[in-house]
Formats: sequence, structure tokens, C-alpha cells
Amino acid sequence: MGHEDAGESLMEAVERYDVEAVRECLARGADPNYARVLDGYEPDHGHQPTTPLRLVMFRISDSLLDDRGLERFAEIARLLLQHGADAKPALRLAELRYGKYDPRRASSRFMDVWHIVANAG
Repeated sequence: MGHEDAGESLMEAVERYDVEAVRECLARGADPNYARVLDGYEPDHGHQPTTPLRLVMFRISDSLLDDRGLERFAEIARLLLQHGADAKPALRLAELRYGKYDPRRASSRFMDVWHIVANAG
């Protein structure tokens, strides 16, 4: 499996918020910082979910997610960070979508994910 195939498999596992598939992709060597780019550059300037951790931060606002789905995204965020994912691009995306990060914000499953990513660096 090539670098791009492994990265796309990881992105697909994150999209499905499939913790076990994410774990398997990472164990097989998928890059936690894999980026979907066009012609070698990122045309959206950080506004789109082009990396696995950005995708986590993008998806946590899905109105169809229940608490279990958010818990799974929290576990995926932990796994990606443990394998070396860069939190900074995901935090930039989150702040573009949700406003400035405030560590004092009331606890919720949504904020649990954001706290994991924000406290990684």
C-alpha cells in the first residue's frame, strides 16, 4: 500500500469515526499528518479538513453526532496525537469554524475533543 493509499484509508476511517480502523491504519504506518492537497499546495488556506486531525475538528460539529460519536472522535484525536499528528493546523481550523478556543468553556463532549487537541502542544 502506497503513502497516498494509506493516507486516504486513514482519512476514510476518520470520516466514519471508526476507532479500530484508525488504529489499524496507524499501526500499518499511515502518516497521521497526511494531507489531501492539489498540485502540491493547499488551496483553502486551512479552511478545509485536509488532514486527519483537521477532519476530526471539522466533524465534531455534525448535528447528527450523538455523545458516543463525539467520544469516538475524542479517542481518534488521542490516537492521532500519540502517533505524532500536528495539532496546530487542526486548532486553526477549529478557531476559524468555532471561534477562539477558551479552556474555561463549559465541559461537553464537543469541548472534550477540542481540549484534547488544544492541550497537545
